[in-house]
Amino acid sequence: MPYSTSAVILRAAWPLLLFEATIALAVVVLLEPLLVLLVEQVVSLGGDPFVGNTALISFALSPVGMAALATATTSWILVNIIELGGVSLVLWDTRAQHPVRQLEIWRPLIRRLPVLLVISACGFAVALLLAVPVVTMGLAARHWFLSSGDLYFYISTRPPEFLRAVAVIGAAAATAAYVGVYVLLRFGLVVPICLLRPLGVGQALHLAFQATKGRRRALMLRLLGVGAGLIVLWWTALSVLSRLFVWVFARSTIDATSQWAVIGPALIATVALAVLAAITRASIVLVLVADRAADEVLPKRPEARPPPFGRLGLVALVLLSSAIPAAALVEASWVNHVADPAHAIAITAHRAGSARAPENTLAALRNAIMDGADAVEVDVQETADGQVVLLHDTDLRRVAGVGRSIWDLPYADLQDLDVGSWFSPAFQAERIPTLRAFAAACRGRMRLNVELKNNRHGQDLAARVINVLHETGTADQAVISSLDIELLRQVRRIAPEIKLGLILAAGVGNFRSVDVDFFALSRRLATSAVIRQLHAIGRQVHVWTLNDKSGIAQAMLDGADNIITSDPPVAAEMRVWFHGLSEPDRTLLRLGRFLGTSRSGAKISQPSSVDEL
Repeated sequence: MPYSTSAVILRAAWPLLLFEATIALAVVVLLEPLLVLLVEQVVSLGGDPFVGNTALISFALSPVGMAALATATTSWILVNIIELGGVSLVLWDTRAQHPVRQLEIWRPLIRRLPVLLVISACGFAVALLLAVPVVTMGLAARHWFLSSGDLYFYISTRPPEFLRAVAVIGAAAATAAYVGVYVLLRFGLVVPICLLRPLGVGQALHLAFQATKGRRRALMLRLLGVGAGLIVLWWTALSVLSRLFVWVFARSTIDATSQWAVIGPALIATVALAVLAAITRASIVLVLVADRAADEVLPKRPEARPPPFGRLGLVALVLLSSAIPAAALVEASWVNHVADPAHAIAITAHRAGSARAPENTLAALRNAIMDGADAVEVDVQETADGQVVLLHDTDLRRVAGVGRSIWDLPYADLQDLDVGSWFSPAFQAERIPTLRAFAAACRGRMRLNVELKNNRHGQDLAARVINVLHETGTADQAVISSLDIELLRQVRRIAPEIKLGLILAAGVGNFRSVDVDFFALSRRLATSAVIRQLHAIGRQVHVWTLNDKSGIAQAMLDGADNIITSDPPVAAEMRVWFHGLSEPDRTLLRLGRFLGTSRSGAKISQPSSVDEL
């Protein structure tokens, strides 16, 4: 090999950055929208434009669900294969001291696109084969160790049987990960082989397998070494960038003109992260391309004619590279718009405020009122005799020490159960409240978010909840939410005047088409881009469950309308802090949080008592 790994990356830096900028632009402008549209069309074949949460399991096992899964995964793999294929060609030409021409990189990628699609389908098949044993072991572990109670009980209390289940699933996942890395090392050369040689996928697979025979140990050690080096590189770079933002934070002012002073650090951070990402991909690809196995199967490419315009590459790189920081600044500008002090942010006490009192109890409600929450969220289910009561789990094991399901017991059997001592002896008098009693206690004092829990044993939950809200005079101060879209449709048919919210942890398809008034998104899903899309169609966004200052600040900066938290005082404190931010501060926080600055003790000078994330 004529150059070391670092020397190859340095020599290939310019063409790599140009290719990465081009592919990034292609993904954002063309590939990603096409992929989303394709998946939405496939999902809609099942009759519903969107499938979410627990319905995903049955949907994935249906023919349409399998087609949607295959389409989405194969398309995602194809995008990554195109990118890694282009990177491998750049590195291969650089190793061979061959002039790298962008047109010569893209020509085989486009010409061999059908072959790359077949490789992507093979990748999906491998991923499926690796996932099946892990899922099977997960189901088996659930049956062996976790079948005697509600799953949330095990997750929250973590008894020995839960740890045994985690160990079994973890061992299966680790085995699958090792096999996946092995397959990648043995067959990773298939992509450059197909791009550089007129071979079919089967021939390329055989050639790659033969070329890497006896090279598994060497390739694995090289990959581990590269991984360790990349960890050090990322840690160092993020530390430097974080210090840069801390320095800027310390000098920010409330002067609106100082917002322009943050553009320099913002551009530096954006470009630095893009370069780090490119180095990471190139280093991993180079593990294979720099191996002697590649020398055996990859031909040296013929000399390419120079492009007609010598400075075309420079102009393209400048234009494409400037698009990335420009997009970041546009994003920051939008966040500043929605994060205006006039933007109302509500605070909802999760399970009525479960950080300071037993969840879903009247004691929690009293605390939420004193803590300044704007609303309380509670979980409701039906008893055996049709009473609507507040309970999160499907059984009483966690809150009352009773291993019985709620649908097996009449309300009379619940009235004497102590559901407060598990939290603290001071709450031993707490009992499971009915929704009627809880709503009456809220009337005129607190808005109410009633979450309908579908435990598969409900009788007429939607209608009964609506009746309770009307009879207690709280329908106008209440909203109804659920993970189950069908339950929300029932509410809409019965009481269209009540606002509805879909709680979303995962889903596939066009979620914007769901007939609800707001979305309650998990912290992972509530990105600024998603919030922007929902605001554009008139939907509010609630984000759950945020109990730490950093997470609450991020949601507020991204434009969330409602913070669902188990600890309302913390959220109220952060709301005061948020409204005291200047425009430059919001821009810096938005850009700096990806660098870990919010965890580095950075302080912002402003009237609020909360100045540390």
